[in-house]
Amino acid sequence: MRTFGERAKEFLDTNYNYDIVIDNQSLSYGLLQIQKKFPLLEIIHHPITKDYKFELESNSGFMYRLSRHRWYSFLKMQKRVAPQLKTIVTPSMNSLKDIASDFNVNKEIINVINNGLDIDIFIPYKEIERNPTKLITTASADVALKGLDYSLKSLASLVNDFPEISLLVIGKMKKDGHTSRLIDELGIKDNVSFKTDLTKEEIAKEYASSSIAIVSSLYEGFGYPVIEAMSCEIPLIATNVSSIPELVGDYAKLIPAKNANELSNAIRNILHDYSHYKNIAVRGREHIVDNFNWLKITEEYENIIIKTINDFNKC
Repeated sequence: MRTFGERAKEFLDTNYNYDIVIDNQSLSYGLLQIQKKFPLLEIIHHPITKDYKFELESNSGFMYRLSRHRWYSFLKMQKRVAPQLKTIVTPSMNSLKDIASDFNVNKEIINVINNGLDIDIFIPYKEIERNPTKLITTASADVALKGLDYSLKSLASLVNDFPEISLLVIGKMKKDGHTSRLIDELGIKDNVSFKTDLTKEEIAKEYASSSIAIVSSLYEGFGYPVIEAMSCEIPLIATNVSSIPELVGDYAKLIPAKNANELSNAIRNILHDYSHYKNIAVRGREHIVDNFNWLKITEEYENIIIKTINDFNKC
């Protein structure tokens, strides 16, 4: 990221025909020089300090922690650059709070614009029949932040009562990695499957054929899987952390993070009263269409881009 910022600065030193520069979270030293010559809009999804924190909590091994410390060394740069920027956009109020706290940034320069969703692709596909015992989640296996361990442990506790129950993970499992070993330890190899490299439409159709969506994340700067599931009208269970509550409103079952028992109970409740939770999911789709459609989001981006250009020119 540091060298990217230097290359961008060198390029812009001899290329002036740009109205605005938009950086996506490099937070590199070069931006401070670019900011002097161009209107600059910085997009920060969430402070990567959170990823670092949860990775350290997931493994106490000395070599692992040393490798993480080396990998996240760019955070020193980001913490120095972020407070000196003039305009920042982030996708949630929770990320605003965390950026202000972890990067020591003045809240007044941070603007919240939610991410948008393709609401014409993530649709219910009502012609597809739901499998009553198929659960679905989106998670990068072996990434501690996504909390997949707790979904797997919950699944293991439900197999006796629901022998046909299964969990589809939209993501890739690392061969012989932590997740693979945990699945073997729990004895649920036949109940878990992984799919990756799916199109948006294919993901939406997987939601349509499932009965419950699960988001067991420990942290989400902006939980895309949350709004994707809701847009597909599938009952949703999600952890009550970071940005998730502000995204879902009253249209999902919220549970504490890192709690497989609470997740198991929530799954049981939905399976035993499915029509009630399906009605909530229908209203959840309306919530997503009203608040996360790209027309609304792009208009908000257009406004902040024009304001950033005007503020720079007035200098």
